[in-house]
Amino acid sequence: MNYLVGLTADRGGRDALALGRMLARSGDVTLTVCIVLPEVWGHPSLARVDAEYAAFLARHAEDTVAEAREFIGGAVRAEYVSASARTATEGLITAATQTDADLIVLGSARHGPFGRFAVGSVTNEMLHTAPVPVVLTPRGYSPSSDARLPRVTCAFAGSTRSRTAFDAAVQLSRRHEVPLRLTTLVVRDRQMYPSQVGYDAERLVAEQWRAQAEEAQVRALATLPDNDTVEAGVASGRNWEDALDSLPWEEGEVLVVGSSRLGPVARVFLGSNSTKIVRSSPVPVVVIPRGADVHLAEDAPAVRSPDPEL
Repeated sequence: MNYLVGLTADRGGRDALALGRMLARSGDVTLTVCIVLPEVWGHPSLARVDAEYAAFLARHAEDTVAEAREFIGGAVRAEYVSASARTATEGLITAATQTDADLIVLGSARHGPFGRFAVGSVTNEMLHTAPVPVVLTPRGYSPSSDARLPRVTCAFAGSTRSRTAFDAAVQLSRRHEVPLRLTTLVVRDRQMYPSQVGYDAERLVAEQWRAQAEEAQVRALATLPDNDTVEAGVASGRNWEDALDSLPWEEGEVLVVGSSRLGPVARVFLGSNSTKIVRSSPVPVVVIPRGADVHLAEDAPAVRSPDPEL
């Protein structure tokens, strides 16, 4: 497996390195650490400004890569590359293609709350164009030096679209030889006010959603062999953050979510619910492109879900 880490000289880059290092320690993984430099003109100006700027960028890249190399250490297989491109997104996509990366690891924007992920301009572009899964690292992510990936959790809605994320989560857990957990999130984003039928009817609907989710989980788990270690459950809360925080998380765990049906096939595109999960998750989130290979039974029935975009 080859995981591409987007390297920047700020804290977000260090967070992505920390996650990449932890994942590499957790399986047969080679890291490709990539820093993208802006393109400069191919010919020098009369004042040699372009040449001086190019030299400055080269020194900056060398210093940043040297720090990354020291941070990663020798216990992890890693390659360090720099690329010139018009945009960071273009450079990372090109590097991912050239290295046949299985996923891309990115850090959070600096304006995000500590312990959560904030989507910056580069991440936003990557989430609309990446052909492989994108792993989003919470701000300030710093697992212990001996941390390993302990489990993969999949946000599972029971819809046909969420089966792509389910299949990817199964593959990820098998590659790293760790257990899998299916979790359906039941969230009342919009405050349920009394209607003519009252609160009892509202609670009945929520209970039916939960029952449908549990039935969908049973059907999904039935497609797996007995030697897969899997658990399933439903988490609920007043909002997405409450629902996610109600779950017990292990150090180093990741959460897998799917892409919206509105995005192009084989590209990542977040729907509204997935976006809320990304911003609320206390653990790194693996976003799976829509249209990725699905090896589950195609005739498996889908159920109505409270979160159809997952």
